[in-house]
Amino acid sequence: MTSYQKEIIFSKARFTITEASTKSGKTYSHIVWLFMKAHEKGIDHDGRNYWWCAPIYNQAKIAFDRFRKYLSPSGIYRFNETHLVIYCPNGARIYFKSAEKPDNLYGEDVFAAVFDEAPRAKEATWHALRTTLTATEASCKLIGNFGGQSNWVHLLKEKASSDDTYEYFRITCWEAIKEGIISEKEVQQAKRDLPEKTFKALYEAEASEDEGQLISYTAIKKMFEERELKFERRYITADIARFGKDSTVIMVWSGFTVIYVKSLQSSSIDQCVEAIRSIQRLHDVDVKDVIVDEDGVGAGVKDYLKCKGFVNGSKAVRIKGKEENFANLKTQCYFKLAEMINDGLIHVRCSPEVEKSLSQELEWVRLPKEIDTSKITILSKERIKEYLGRSPDYSDALMMRMWFILRPNFGIYAVR
Repeated sequence: MTSYQKEIIFSKARFTITEASTKSGKTYSHIVWLFMKAHEKGIDHDGRNYWWCAPIYNQAKIAFDRFRKYLSPSGIYRFNETHLVIYCPNGARIYFKSAEKPDNLYGEDVFAAVFDEAPRAKEATWHALRTTLTATEASCKLIGNFGGQSNWVHLLKEKASSDDTYEYFRITCWEAIKEGIISEKEVQQAKRDLPEKTFKALYEAEASEDEGQLISYTAIKKMFEERELKFERRYITADIARFGKDSTVIMVWSGFTVIYVKSLQSSSIDQCVEAIRSIQRLHDVDVKDVIVDEDGVGAGVKDYLKCKGFVNGSKAVRIKGKEENFANLKTQCYFKLAEMINDGLIHVRCSPEVEKSLSQELEWVRLPKEIDTSKITILSKERIKEYLGRSPDYSDALMMRMWFILRPNFGIYAVR
């Protein structure tokens, strides 16, 4: 065992968060730790559950196969490959769970857990897993590669600075080389073979934007810094919930500064209309400066308010009479939003909870892996929902402000 593996295994913190280089031995060390927890002396382990969780079934099975490889020669362990369970001779049971459906993780008491590749899983999975550890007051270790500045695992490490219950570890490829886990020759070759951003994230556990990411981490962070507020023309943008778990998000703007954010859960058309009208009156916003997402339920809200409607899949707006090669209006607006945020022109005043959600969503404004330059699009809402476990409602409300910039026939005119 390396010195850093021992530090993680024998940490006195109940929860450890480890962002580590690929092939640095993080999986092996945590296999050892979970095995140790299932065989602690002086404890009656009969019927106790110990979990290894991974984002998908195939990843959980990889860990199961590695456990089996180590334990099979003893001849005293039983393996259920169908349900990925190891039955220990002391009565303990080690389960290998998929995190694809967080609701399936509630219910059982768990006496120790490893959350493998946690940055690639939904935050809701951690909430479910954390709940199963409540009755037993058990420990959990979260591991993975660097998953992004606003990734929930990366943000969780902040607790380690003020809460002794948590401890954070960052293991780079250079430490692994020093400990003899991987060769420097292999790492240097990987550095030459891979894009710089990919190498930094996977081998140095360091902040680096995804290749297709449109908005930089630095720009996202600066967007929430304190600035002098100037009174400018007011606008309202509203992303109307279409499904049960989506939220309706209403934003009030003063120029390019968001000065107020309201979120509504499970709201009807009447509730949305009343909320927007109330906010209109409070902030003195003209109806011509109000825009709502009119896909689905939003169409009814737009009709009642008689305001502007935003159709995500509609054609991109012509700029100076020329068509732009965006697949739809939504993509065009997100590209404009990315440009303005990167240039430091957008400012948001909001609660810490909204800042966290909006930061995560903006980090996922990305190009898909396969790019059609004749019809540019961004990562779909469905794909983002898979990763975040929720709809990107805040960023969609932010994006709609760009409509007022891109529309060539919108504005104040004097006719003589």
